Amino acid sequence: MNRFIIYSGAVGLVLATLQTPAFSQSKQYSMAVGSLGGTMGRLGAGLIETYNKAQEAAKMNVTPGAGRANPVRLSQGGADFAFSFSNFAKSAIAGNVPYKAKHENIRAVARFYDSCYHQYASKELYDKGIRSWDDIVKSKSPLKVGVSKKGTSTEYTGQLIVKHLGTTYKDLTGRGYKLTFAGTNGNSQAISSGQIDFYMHNSGDPSSAGVKAAISRDLVFLDMTDNVKSMLAGHGYSPCTIPGGIYKGSDKDTASMGLSGVLLTTDKMSADDVYNLLKATHEGIKFLGGVHKIFKSWTPKYGSDTKGVPLHAGAERFYKEQGIL
Repeated sequence: MNRFIIYSGAVGLVLATLQTPAFSQSKQYSMAVGSLGGTMGRLGAGLIETYNKAQEAAKMNVTPGAGRANPVRLSQGGADFAFSFSNFAKSAIAGNVPYKAKHENIRAVARFYDSCYHQYASKELYDKGIRSWDDIVKSKSPLKVGVSKKGTSTEYTGQLIVKHLGTTYKDLTGRGYKLTFAGTNGNSQAISSGQIDFYMHNSGDPSSAGVKAAISRDLVFLDMTDNVKSMLAGHGYSPCTIPGGIYKGSDKDTASMGLSGVLLTTDKMSADDVYNLLKATHEGIKFLGGVHKIFKSWTPKYGSDTKGVPLHAGAERFYKEQGIL
């Protein structure tokens, strides 16, 4: 019951930040997240709520985005702050795949969480032998898979996996597979209603969309084979575990691969505003813990470890004051 109270509160925060009125005397900033109902959306809503209450010099609104696409959007001025993952941020700065140009103005504010690639599956099909992505692509019968919205870390992870296994989204579609490129809540609803049988989501725990989906339908997690784990490790992913007992039907821990979720800005952003955002976060951590479980274990020390993404000057100032740098 508490999970849904927290989730409902987070949704309210998202709506509130979308509806924030104009502040004629304040600077106006936007924060690009992922899906509004996903981990990034809920974390972003909480951060903005605490930031807007803590000071009047600047105000911020949340805007939907996508983890893989956000670094370029941020770099080109489409947002002032943006959530992404450390491997994407470093690749964007260097101009490495999947990016075509260098985005050297990107800076890190903080690391907030470590995600895990969740692979929800219909228990019925899992029991029939479809137990991994390997089995999905080798299936003689077309399958219905929710691979997530294009531009997200989830969808890109799926791309890497199917390519590694010798196929592509286009090839699977040509073989009659139904691939759904919907957002977090869309795919959660689709697997609940039987429109799809597999739902992928790179997420922190607990994922409210996953919790809801597992209540409506018998779901389990797919296995991740060692060959896929090794491939993802070469792309900056790290081993992670989805704890047992969070999702109905999945009582045991599930091994997977994941990424570090970081909040980014650019080197043009005011050092004072970055510092104030971190200060408000640190001072409002009790409130934030009610928005998402992730905040309950967040500390400035954890935030300062951005996995190789260079820190913004305002962030460096905050972490130095905390005695971390």
